[in-house]
Amino acid sequence: MSSLAPAQALWHRAPVLSDCLDRPHIAAAFTEDALVRRLDAGSIEGVLHEPADRSRAVLGLHNPSLAEARVNLRTLLPERADCTWHFLSGSMRTSHAADGMYVHLDATDTVWLTAVS
Repeated sequence: MSSLAPAQALWHRAPVLSDCLDRPHIAAAFTEDALVRRLDAGSIEGVLHEPADRSRAVLGLHNPSLAEARVNLRTLLPERADCTWHFLSGSMRTSHAADGMYVHLDATDTVWLTAVS
């Protein structure tokens, strides 16, 4: 994972304001042996957490800008293009297009999603 400035690094440590980390299959994506990678999502900051067995993905998306931003999940994670994403916490809306599902984030919003391999 690329290094982040301390203020930027705080948002992606774990989904906040949610009891989803109590679920073992989600918590596994945040253990010390989990795979974590920062994603290039244009104006949106992305981070993908996966348990060591890669059985589940937990995706965090954060819009640091003062304007709405969107990202195409199929383009962002082509290796998980066939996954169905489930909402965990945060705030977002989605839209569908011929090239896949878009996640829309309002200014300074964060969302967490999960998918099973």
